[in-house]
Amino acid sequence: MRTDTELLNGLEALVKQGDCPGIINDDNGHWAVSGAGVQNVVTGDKPSDVQTTFYVEASEWKQTIREAIEKYLDDGES
Repeated sequence: MRTDTELLNGLEALVKQGDCPGIINDDNGHWAVSGAGVQNVVTGDKPSDVQTTFYVEASEWKQTIREAIEKYLDDGES
């Protein structure tokens, strides 16, 4: 199991490669990290309102946020 620092560094590394992960909670105690989805394009340097839709397969839902990030990172290494 990775440390919290390794989890965050792993997500940051994937973002630098162009990935755009979202950490998602289903309001039923499950967590997932997904990079599959769509959002409006943001331009400029200032933060903007963004509408996003993520696609999460049933197998991606985990009991903890750490497990969800671990799975996402492991899948990214495959």
